[in-house]
Amino acid sequence: MRSHSRYPRYTAAAAALAAGAFVLAAGSASSTPNASDSSTSATSSTAYPSSSMTSSSSMPAPSSSTSGSGVTVTLHLYSVQEMSNLYTPDGTVVTNPSTAPTLGSYVVSTNTDYTGTQASHGSAVVATDHLYCLITKAPATATCSAQIAMVDGSMLISDNSTQNLATSQNSTAPMTFPITNGTGRLAGAHGTVTVTPIANSGNANFTVTYTK
Repeated sequence: MRSHSRYPRYTAAAAALAAGAFVLAAGSASSTPNASDSSTSATSSTAYPSSSMTSSSSMPAPSSSTSGSGVTVTLHLYSVQEMSNLYTPDGTVVTNPSTAPTLGSYVVSTNTDYTGTQASHGSAVVATDHLYCLITKAPATATCSAQIAMVDGSMLISDNSTQNLATSQNSTAPMTFPITNGTGRLAGAHGTVTVTPIANSGNANFTVTYTK
């Protein structure tokens, strides 16, 4: 069962990605997003720039362009929240939504990702994402790390970005996370994940752009 925090989505994800060695493994089974969401399929005729890729029915469908520095790929993902909680420095879940984060508190979020956007997305899980943000300065400045794990086992990684979590509460303003590296097919990737929260939900649209 999907677990929803009483706290607004502090993340982003997704593109949302995770702290240290805590990596959320990507699922390969199909899944249906929250029934309250639109679930029309999103398709793309553009091939993924990798010969080692799995079937296109289970991978994000990207657009790509080539420049002197390599291939730039853009993915659109609809991220559905599975869990998002604020914790005290000793690891206790904060259940009172009026409680302000303190220095050393941290946010953990896990999400399931589908190709497309909230308005038009596929029904198969193509990735999962995980976010960890440590509060380093009052009232809500945090250092965040995250991963997006694809169903083929490769990952996009975002390490040590500074985010103002206060601005993300009850807001649909985009947040941008740097892609600092990747694993497997995505090793050496650099770019950005722009996370646009969806009002009155823990979900978000991700625009993932990377070059490798």
